[in-house]
Amino acid sequence: MNKRVRARRGALSSVLNFNDIKILILSSLIVSCVLAALPWFAVKVVICTFFFLYGVLIWLDALLFVQYRIEINRQSMAWFFTGSKGIAKGLPHLFSLVKHAPWIMLIPLLWAATQALVLSNLSLSSSAVSVGTALNVTVIASAIVVAVLALSIWQAMCCPTNQFFTAPSLLLNIVSDDKFEGNEDLVLDKCHQPFVHPTTDVGYASDIAGICEGANIILITLESLGNYLQDEGKEGIRSRLRERFKHHSWNGKKHFCLCPNTTVSTNQIYTGAYSNNPYNKLDSLYPGVEPKHLKNLKQHGYTTMFLDSADIELYDYYKLLDRIGFDYVWGTNDMHGNDRKADYRLWNMVDAVADAAQDGPFFLHIINDQSHMPYETVDNKRFNRHKGKDAKSQYMNAVEEADYIIDEFLNRLAEKVDMSNTLLVFTGDHGESFGEYGYSFHSNSVIYPQMQVPFFLTHPHLTSKEIEHSCHFDLFPTFFDLLGISTDYPHLGATLADDSRAFAYLFHSATLKGNTPANFGFLFNDELFWVDRLFNQVKRVQDGKCSSITLDEEREYICSLLQQMLKQRAIMQ
Repeated sequence: MNKRVRARRGALSSVLNFNDIKILILSSLIVSCVLAALPWFAVKVVICTFFFLYGVLIWLDALLFVQYRIEINRQSMAWFFTGSKGIAKGLPHLFSLVKHAPWIMLIPLLWAATQALVLSNLSLSSSAVSVGTALNVTVIASAIVVAVLALSIWQAMCCPTNQFFTAPSLLLNIVSDDKFEGNEDLVLDKCHQPFVHPTTDVGYASDIAGICEGANIILITLESLGNYLQDEGKEGIRSRLRERFKHHSWNGKKHFCLCPNTTVSTNQIYTGAYSNNPYNKLDSLYPGVEPKHLKNLKQHGYTTMFLDSADIELYDYYKLLDRIGFDYVWGTNDMHGNDRKADYRLWNMVDAVADAAQDGPFFLHIINDQSHMPYETVDNKRFNRHKGKDAKSQYMNAVEEADYIIDEFLNRLAEKVDMSNTLLVFTGDHGESFGEYGYSFHSNSVIYPQMQVPFFLTHPHLTSKEIEHSCHFDLFPTFFDLLGISTDYPHLGATLADDSRAFAYLFHSATLKGNTPANFGFLFNDELFWVDRLFNQVKRVQDGKCSSITLDEEREYICSLLQQMLKQRAIMQ
């Protein structure tokens, strides 16, 4: 059933295979023997309950895989208890699959009925079971075991290529240790070698260094804003914020986050280093480094503020914000009043931000909530331009409303604060996908819809230009360069005033599989090498076309290249 559910999105095989059968029979035999040997009925109930829960986890794994491309494994189970408060956001989408395949809900019910039947039989006295019945069960079980052993011996000797024998089993993914390995002795191409080790900088002064000296900074990372803004010849999201970047602006043609997850993306922006700790756990495998960018700003007299209409308690996000070192942090619980809902409550914070901004230059980071799945629109009469009940239409309407709200927030703030010397930046924390290559939502893949985001930067002293390519690591190095502030610590990224930056970016998902992210890829000169561990595939994406790499030598090369890159960035065990 697990495989049949997963197969609704083409994941691996939908057919029960020999590996599945061996695992099912072995686990059933072990549990049956233990249940038969134990004299205590209460203990038998506990064992059956655990067996039932394991079956439910397998069922839930299939749902999560189909809807979010997330597997249930040891890492995701351990993190669930930290992030469970945020799961409610995704429940409507998770169970929308049931509308199209209602039989899916029968699986846990049938499994529960099976366990109840087992317990019912175990509760019978030994005299209630005839000798003939017991003998028949023993003979059948023995015959099955002998048949499986015979097939296993034949498989080892003949190495059949039939799908029944070669298809992998998914049943042990929940508890197994799935390691990714590459050939570390493989000689890499000279064009790739410079990017295996991340190139860190300690500060680069461009020809225009200090041109925006003393400027305030307002950084807007609109939640889940992918590359969907309306453009010439391209229908999409109408943005009022974008109208602010017609003059004296740097506009990015291809700007990328490095990980399509809000927490990880935020961490990477402020540390200038790779990390992968979406649940802000103290014992995370990939915590990253100490965030120093904001502290550098504060040392130069900046008041720093973080404003988010979402709940910063979710996934312990507030812990990351404390670690970054903001002077002021406001979340959804600080925005009550005036009967405003959702992102409109940002307007309630204009006075608080204005008061905090009175003491010299300020840095303000604004994030919203409505454009996060399940995509909420408050004023449906005004923001309903994108018709249809599909997720993407709802998303685009929600983004247009959030965009309007933040634009109006800036208008109201400008009435109270002098913003004539302000560096304004507009981008997305990450993108959002809607079924492309089988992926929806975000956090789970490195495809362009999740990785590519708009980017605009403006200041009255700048000369307008287009930025060919850039990433979130470049934000603070650009700020420091334009402000004339030096850095004395290593970090990734470079000022966008430097047009000689290499077009080379390593992407990774927030979701994990074994000892690596579940998805990761290397974008080099517009060609993406992509390892998708959920589908056990290696792909190349170029010019909008995606092709699977089947040649063993080429697969080995790409896996080895990416393994070395992941290790050097401390996002692989």
